[in-house]
Amino acid sequence: MFNAIKLQRRVAFLPGVPLTFKALRKKDYSEAPKTLGEHLKKRRKELGLFQREAAARLGVVKETYANWEKGKTEPVAYQFRPVVAFLEYDPSPAPTTLAERLEAKRRATGMRFSQVAKRLGWDEGTLTRYLNGTWRMPADRARALEELLCADAAAALPQPPPDPGR
Repeated sequence: MFNAIKLQRRVAFLPGVPLTFKALRKKDYSEAPKTLGEHLKKRRKELGLFQREAAARLGVVKETYANWEKGKTEPVAYQFRPVVAFLEYDPSPAPTTLAERLEAKRRATGMRFSQVAKRLGWDEGTLTRYLNGTWRMPADRARALEELLCADAAAALPQPPPDPGR
């Protein structure tokens, strides 16, 4: 068996033998990530982590993390908080529709869809039909959903101190 390193050294010193150098490897991730998987991969590479190490930080198995990076699957709502902590920002675009706002709320709170429906006192199927536009949402139900979406935001705002004269 010959030694490849010695062979390379001998070849490198032969006069008239052209040398070829490998180019530096390009980054295998986007500098301007668009998908969640691209965001995860970019952050992992910036931190110098392997997929298994990033997965451990997020509390999932390597295969799950790899599927997120490849865009095959996405984290469910209760898994999204650690993802935002790992990235140090929320990669989701600003929500515009009621359904997108509810999804953003679910990600932020870690609530499951069934928990949202239960909190509203609705059936999951009913909530789904309202959000996808199959059914028209009555005004009283729209107000209840709006209250749910704004509830924690109002609680997080700094409250003025109570008036000592009262």
